[in-house]
Amino acid sequence: MGYELVDLDDQGEIERLAAMHPPRYPLQPQQLLIADALSAGHDGNAVEVPRRASKTTSIFCWLLGRCASRPGYQVTFSAQSGVKGSQRLREWKTRLDKVTPPDDLDLPPWLRNHGPRQTKAQERSLALFGDDLVGRRQEPARRGFKIMLGEVAKGIYFDNGATLIVLKPDAEAYRGEAADASWIDEGQEIDPEAGANLLAGILPLQDTKPGALLIVSGTAGDVRVGPFWDYVERLRAGDPDVGGVDFAAAEDTPWEIIEDEEAAMALLASVHPGVGTLTTDEKMRKNWRGMDKPKWAREYLSMWPETFGVRAIPLEQWASAVASRRPPKPARVAFGMAIKPGGGVAAYAAAWRNAKGIAYVEIIEHRQGTQWMPERGQELTSTYRGSTIGYDDISEGKATATEMLTLQPRPRLRVQTYREIAAGCVQFLRDLDRGTIRHFDDVGLNAAVQRAAKREVRGDSGVWLWTPAEAGDDITCLDAATRALRNWDQHFSAGGGRIKGSVS
Repeated sequence: MGYELVDLDDQGEIERLAAMHPPRYPLQPQQLLIADALSAGHDGNAVEVPRRASKTTSIFCWLLGRCASRPGYQVTFSAQSGVKGSQRLREWKTRLDKVTPPDDLDLPPWLRNHGPRQTKAQERSLALFGDDLVGRRQEPARRGFKIMLGEVAKGIYFDNGATLIVLKPDAEAYRGEAADASWIDEGQEIDPEAGANLLAGILPLQDTKPGALLIVSGTAGDVRVGPFWDYVERLRAGDPDVGGVDFAAAEDTPWEIIEDEEAAMALLASVHPGVGTLTTDEKMRKNWRGMDKPKWAREYLSMWPETFGVRAIPLEQWASAVASRRPPKPARVAFGMAIKPGGGVAAYAAAWRNAKGIAYVEIIEHRQGTQWMPERGQELTSTYRGSTIGYDDISEGKATATEMLTLQPRPRLRVQTYREIAAGCVQFLRDLDRGTIRHFDDVGLNAAVQRAAKREVRGDSGVWLWTPAEAGDDITCLDAATRALRNWDQHFSAGGGRIKGSVS
């Protein structure tokens, strides 16, 4: 086969040859967009792209380029499980071997992956003349990397010292590692609590790496929780520390569109970058006909379902509810207490309404453990005579209330059933929506509001309570504030603050 000389200044000739030999996998616009987004320099990145749009391949190629061009660059990669991570590495090896065959294919398997080899000519020259006269021109172009598939040191190792290592999605697996780029793929499949622990293990790897970044990629999940949803939500909210891309249908898309084939295909064409390039309209129609519609909407429209995992309190409304000044507490207020499951953290809150019906909530105490609660409760009800403390009569709350009733004088307690607490949650949101609640920008309460979701009470349709959006989150300040306001609304009059009903 001969070579054809080409005039590089002849654009027409270049285009003719390109048409004769098109690349097997031509670059697509969304791939360039992903690369540009990741190169923008954000610490955290969310890449949400529907299935069959080359999301994972694009990120992998971008990271390969960084490894090849930046000596010593370090990348860590995890999928939703260790098995999936290994499977992904084998897929990449197959593709890379086709494009750039290994240098040592002629050797038996047990002698491969031992680094660059010298040519026979180099070996003879080295034996006869030493290092000085071994000509560099004799060195052939090399692959530049090796791929290790074993259980130890699994990954891609470059001759320039760069690495792309594959790890289990486990914080322990990351201990002792360092990374310029950490990539979690299919983040929507990772358990929320495991995902929080994983991020806690990954982020410190970047402390000593200027320009280090985190990439969390995937498609819409079953519930709005976990590390991937957190970064997608921050991206959509315009968080300056989060970059990336988000190919998704509008959240308020009517469900009737999803259930109509023609309307669904029209919507798909507007948000799915792979239709017409990497996949076809006909394949998408077959998927639409063969899949249940909620899953199809998640996989191909990036539509996250509205579930009780969604954060419950609009942060914009909460920010606008900060009190412009701190009014003095009235002589009588209502208190609420809450304890995190397990007893690690507890809180007291106070609440009252003014003559205009404006509610005020304030965090009194937010501390570790529960040992301090009985005496503090006694002090509160002694200082604010006639006040009471609302609590839930289960597990830690019941145990602490029992301890408090052994004190003299006894703190004044008022038990709240789960239905009363649920009514308090609803009223809390109503006050926020109507602009009739004020808070004092307390750090613990702000954090709890950001982390709170709704949990439907099992067996009692339509009744819900606050719950952590991610397992392990602390929302005790919100629970305490809600119980305090419910305590006021149930048992104190708006004018004069008289107690209605008995105290247990």
